[in-house]
Amino acid sequence: MDLFMQYVMLAVGIMFTPLSDDVLIMTHLTVANPGWFLFFSTWVVFTLAFSWFYLVGRGLHRVIPSSTRDSRYLTRAKTLYETYGARIVLVSYFIPGLRHPLHYVAGFTSLTFRTYFLYNAISAFLYTGAWSVVIRLAGHIPVFQQFQHWVMSL
Repeated sequence: MDLFMQYVMLAVGIMFTPLSDDVLIMTHLTVANPGWFLFFSTWVVFTLAFSWFYLVGRGLHRVIPSSTRDSRYLTRAKTLYETYGARIVLVSYFIPGLRHPLHYVAGFTSLTFRTYFLYNAISAFLYTGAWSVVIRLAGHIPVFQQFQHWVMSL
């Protein structure tokens, strides 16, 4: 499979499937050729894919009636963003189950896109970097190497 299709499949997987982002990035980093280009391009894909969630949340904010927007869940989310600010986006990448919803809520609340994008890019950098190091270190373990060869032979 060519490299461009791998990135398209990764972005589609992040945005439209219920698969864990951790599984998607592990698989992607395992089957692709290691290097700085892989890290940089995966970082860009994650930054753009998660920006999609923000934009969907921003769009929903305009569509959903204001009477519904005052639900207790959104009030809690707004309080969370007011208390911790955009730093919550940094943390959200590392909490499965909250990763996607917090990005929707960031778009739904009053967080500006510029602020969101900055924190999102930093978070994606840290997240991609952490998984790149884990996969790189796991590549030195014989069992992982056998698994990697098995996956590549499929």
